[in-house]
Amino acid sequence: MYNHRAAVDGSSPGTTRYPRMAYFAMQYQVLFHDTMAYGTHHHTVNVKFQNIARETLLFWSNSNVEGAWVEQLRDIVMLTRESHSLNLEPVPLGGKVAILMTYEEATRSTVRLCFRVMDQSGRPVSCGYQVMVLVHKDTHELVTAPPLLTQYLDVSTEKNLVERLTGPSFAERVKAGGAEVKRIFPDEVRQIGVRIACADRHDAYPRLIDESLKEYLL
Repeated sequence: MYNHRAAVDGSSPGTTRYPRMAYFAMQYQVLFHDTMAYGTHHHTVNVKFQNIARETLLFWSNSNVEGAWVEQLRDIVMLTRESHSLNLEPVPLGGKVAILMTYEEATRSTVRLCFRVMDQSGRPVSCGYQVMVLVHKDTHELVTAPPLLTQYLDVSTEKNLVERLTGPSFAERVKAGGAEVKRIFPDEVRQIGVRIACADRHDAYPRLIDESLKEYLL
């Protein structure tokens, strides 16, 4: 999963500027089976948010996904080698959240998926990441990611999902907590969160969206 780097400008330390940085964003409503006895979502649901976003981008955004799976992933196994979630706030039964996903530290056969989750007021609910590894199903050797998985990693395109936070990375900020978590959720990101979490049923579709709220076709 090739990593296409861009230069860091001098306006904000630790922030890499990409043209039209976008996020994959989708809405999720907390249901009864997501909650604990006292009515808020279970902490393990924050990992569920990650998995839902990951699989939705893979399946929902590919009209011929069955054909793509058969052809491109015939001999590949996708392993979640590492998963981490920092749980920040509870969401009540029926509450809606926005899940935003980006990529970082991509190589030819691994990538880290980064997740931000916010409620309808833009309040951070959780953040975390997953490290995905691609191996051959028979030899278990690392293999190169196919186009189905690399299409959003080219920072020369508007539709790239490469994470902008560097030095420290998104994952390092999640582990550090405190003030570093606030930098994961700047005002422009929380604005996206409100837009997605508050969308009515007609407008609650998965999308690529940037910080100016411009949307891109999946």
